[in-house]
Amino acid sequence: MKRPITLTIAVVLQWIAAVIATLVGLELIIAAIELSDSDTESAVGQAIARTGVNDVSSSLVVEGLFIAGALVLALALVRVIVAVYLARGRGWARAVITVMVALNLLTGVAYLFQEEFVRGLGIIVLELVVLWLLFNPRSNAFLSERSGAPEAA
Repeated sequence: MKRPITLTIAVVLQWIAAVIATLVGLELIIAAIELSDSDTESAVGQAIARTGVNDVSSSLVVEGLFIAGALVLALALVRVIVAVYLARGRGWARAVITVMVALNLLTGVAYLFQEEFVRGLGIIVLELVVLWLLFNPRSNAFLSERSGAPEAA
């Protein structure tokens, strides 16, 4: 059976998400490097102190940005790997994407509570579309055939 267009679209969306995550991860790491300059780090420390926060140092902010960037880059790599295996019809890849979608749905709901309605609704709608692309009858049939599992009725 040829891979259905719906599954191909889901794969392309995963690649797009990986590219965006890579850019965000690199941006976070670059910000950490820029903030690690002694003058900038000192200014950040003073700004933190002015807000009344005493238990967070500027070096902790820099480390946090760097770690966040590294984690986002790791997630981008996971998305690439999962996209490749989803294109090959691996059911486990669909399961991993489903978990990622569920987490992104929570992010969308969080945006709604922060009164970021457009962003929150955009994330929710996009993730629901991805779920439909992954679990529609054609995608189910393709993944069942490729993974060797019996097709659900």
